[in-house]
Amino acid sequence: APTAEEQELQVLLDEERRAADLARRRGSVQTAVRTLEELLDENADDFASRTLLARCLLDRADYAAARDAARRALDDARRLFAPSEARAACARNLAEIDLVLGRAGDALAVLTGEPLAPERDARDAWVLARAFSATGQRAKAAEHLALGAAAGSGDDWERLAARAACQRAQGDLSAASRTLVQADEVAKQSESTGRSAEPDVLALLADVYFEADREVKDAEKRSAAALYNEALALDPTHEPSLLGQFALYRYNWQRRSKSAQGFLDEALRARPNSIAAHVAGTAADIDDGQLKSARERLKLLGDLAPARRDVRTLRATLSFVEHDVAASDALLAELAAEDPNDSAPERELGRHLLELYRFAEGLPFVRRAVERNEHDAEAWTQLGRALANTGDEKGARDALDRAQAEAGGRQDAWRNNLRVVLKKMSAEQVQSTVGDLTFAWNPEHAAVLTAYMIPFYSEARAELAARYGFTPGPTRIEVFKEHRDFSVRSTGFEGFPALGVCFGPVVTAVSPMSELRGTFAWTRTSFHEFTHVIHLGLSHNRCPRWITEGLATWEEVNRNPSWTRNMRRELLDAVANGDVIPVRDLNRAFRGQRILFGYYQGGLLCQMLIERHGFPPMIRLLEAFDRGLDLDQAFQEVFHATPEDVDREFSAFVAREIGGLRIEPRWSSARVARLKLGLASRPPPESEVEQRRTWADGWCTVAQSAWQRRRKVDAQEALRVLSAIQPEPPRAMILRGEMLLSDGDTDGAGRTWKAALGAGAEDFRARIALGSLAAQADDFEAAEAEFLAAERAFPGFDERELSAELKLVKLYEENDREDDAMRARERWLAYQAGDLVQRRKVAAWHFEHKRFGESARRYQEAIEIDLFLRQVHRALGDSLFALGEHEGALREFEMVIAVPPEFDLDSTEPLGDEDQAEILARQAACHAALSRNDAALECVKKALALDPDCDAARELLLKLQ
Repeated sequence: APTAEEQELQVLLDEERRAADLARRRGSVQTAVRTLEELLDENADDFASRTLLARCLLDRADYAAARDAARRALDDARRLFAPSEARAACARNLAEIDLVLGRAGDALAVLTGEPLAPERDARDAWVLARAFSATGQRAKAAEHLALGAAAGSGDDWERLAARAACQRAQGDLSAASRTLVQADEVAKQSESTGRSAEPDVLALLADVYFEADREVKDAEKRSAAALYNEALALDPTHEPSLLGQFALYRYNWQRRSKSAQGFLDEALRARPNSIAAHVAGTAADIDDGQLKSARERLKLLGDLAPARRDVRTLRATLSFVEHDVAASDALLAELAAEDPNDSAPERELGRHLLELYRFAEGLPFVRRAVERNEHDAEAWTQLGRALANTGDEKGARDALDRAQAEAGGRQDAWRNNLRVVLKKMSAEQVQSTVGDLTFAWNPEHAAVLTAYMIPFYSEARAELAARYGFTPGPTRIEVFKEHRDFSVRSTGFEGFPALGVCFGPVVTAVSPMSELRGTFAWTRTSFHEFTHVIHLGLSHNRCPRWITEGLATWEEVNRNPSWTRNMRRELLDAVANGDVIPVRDLNRAFRGQRILFGYYQGGLLCQMLIERHGFPPMIRLLEAFDRGLDLDQAFQEVFHATPEDVDREFSAFVAREIGGLRIEPRWSSARVARLKLGLASRPPPESEVEQRRTWADGWCTVAQSAWQRRRKVDAQEALRVLSAIQPEPPRAMILRGEMLLSDGDTDGAGRTWKAALGAGAEDFRARIALGSLAAQADDFEAAEAEFLAAERAFPGFDERELSAELKLVKLYEENDREDDAMRARERWLAYQAGDLVQRRKVAAWHFEHKRFGESARRYQEAIEIDLFLRQVHRALGDSLFALGEHEGALREFEMVIAVPPEFDLDSTEPLGDEDQAEILARQAACHAALSRNDAALECVKKALALDPDCDAARELLLKLQ
């Protein structure tokens, strides 16, 4: 029996180990390692401390050292005839490391040679179940999961967590949740945890909630994200929580408070060789088309854990994406031979292809997945997605229904939302097919949509096919009355900030009769999305998203300059803050907060490439992606450049694009923080002119940034520092003017701005403010001069309240200068595709002055915003008739009668007999001009039947008889 002194030493040793393990679990791995190494220096046979050291090394992703330590700990425990529970702990630890490394056979050999008790200890059951599962022994794995789920746990949170893991693997998420809640309570009562929550338990519970609820709204009270955050508050480097957040933010693009990629980057900063993080990163790289990065990660994973099934699945996926189908098939066959019932490899390969919009190629893989395991709910979900986006919506509904049935109560917001919308579409929409185009839309809008959308899409198809030398196959176009239905059909969630999506053979679009009515040009959306039909067809959906989006955005402006996205302010900010997105990372912009900027930057990149190399190379670029080349290879082949070369070219191109704009950028806190690190509190000597100018400019930026963030005191302090330089820099004077205006000192603000402008500054906002002050003082000439200067500083500024053009419109109208007001409106419209009100005013002005070509153009643009305004159809018809374009005029006059009155925002009153007669007479005149006298006579008779006194009809009747 041990002496009292030996017992006391053992208590102290156990306490040191517990403290070291707690430090490990709170992210202080290095502290734990030092403690354990000191213990081992005192006693090299201390297998318990060496086992803990192995866990620390595993947490640090030092796999070889972790395995060596765990192996020696087990050997020492055996040599010293340690108690069975101690040997089991050493064996579990070594097996865990082997499972992480994909050495399932080695793990099983270790476990089966030790005195484990899976019926009593869920930790033993859980590790054995995973080892059996990883070696394809599903029956034994299930047997041990059952043992673990029923095993006792006492007051040990780790045993409870293992029991919950077994319950979850069995599919009993409710039981797993209850057990983890119990584990959390036990941890908070335990001295060994410092009486606090355990990050591992919180992350496991978050995983369960995410699996069970998958972002459904009703589950907000069970927030996986909140639990991950709670775990990260305890250990900021906690890998399961960082990767859990990464998965959560990748799944639901609506989560934008942080960047999904940021969580992965944090995990890899903490553990550069983390297998789990690189597996997650490789999967994301493939989904984002970042193939070079995927190859690099897979090379590292091949060195660390080549036998892992998920690693081999990723290798099979990348091989298929890169057109090495033979290698992909060989890997899938190998995985199937090891476990014929595992649907994950084919399901995941298929899912990656769907993420890449390669729906037709992904479809066979997800079909094979459900054939391999008919109870795989996720495989059925992915099958539904593939079918929906290849045009088989009935098949998609059936597959998603089956997914719901197999889910065992697991919710999935994406699946649930899409099921609802697909069923709603089936019940509410009607279809119309013309040639290779099939349209689905709401029946009450069908007549008008048919008259315009079918010819528009048909003409766009012909135009684009000729330009790209590629004619796409059958295409389905789905038009949604409600934006939320469009968003769910397109992305699985509401709130997608777009008006159209293209999956290749399927296009989704928001109807001009949606709640966004009158704010966008449906033709722009339609043309953009059908451009994708060409791009994706030509490249078999193998083109990086930024290129197809960029090309489509370029096509918009190429067809109609007013279709510009007009994000020059955002571009100027991005340049100033060093936030222009590198070409390599641009695909990821479409998964985060900068998606709209991604469209815009992609369009500018394509504009630059086309300006410098011509349009044909863009077709060759699409063809290169079709052959399986990645971004580097395709750029090298087509442009003889690397992505970094293109970034440098783009930097110069962007400088040209924004070179004439004069407005203070909106500074990012990160940019200013970096700037302040190198800013001294005193200026350089007067002899160092350039350094002095740079110093002053830096402090102006600091001051402007503080003011933009409403930190007035900080802005004043920065200006105080700047006072060391005289005369005061003009940028500082511009800011001082804003501060004076905010204090109500309009005279002081005006004097300060004028002084700044006189000293060589130029600033859009200052000009707008000066113009507004002059207008308030009824100084027309001064106001006009300032607003015109503001327009030169930033033409077409996208905020209506600050638009120089609209300020001029108001000023001119107040001074009875209608023509000048209309010309200012037209300059505004050059940047605004969706301004219906201003277009109608300009169109009527042109018509009044008999400039029928211009009135027709503006009325046509109004029709492209709202198809259901009878007055606009009538006015367009009159303009076209005056131009001798009788076929077009006839269509417009027919639409005046065809538009249901209840949809007309101008007036819901039905047309009276006299009005109908007049419109019919105009239709008759069109038919007569087209030498269709029979049709003209029929319209005349209808008109006179409604109004016998209709002069136009009576005059035409005399000519026709």
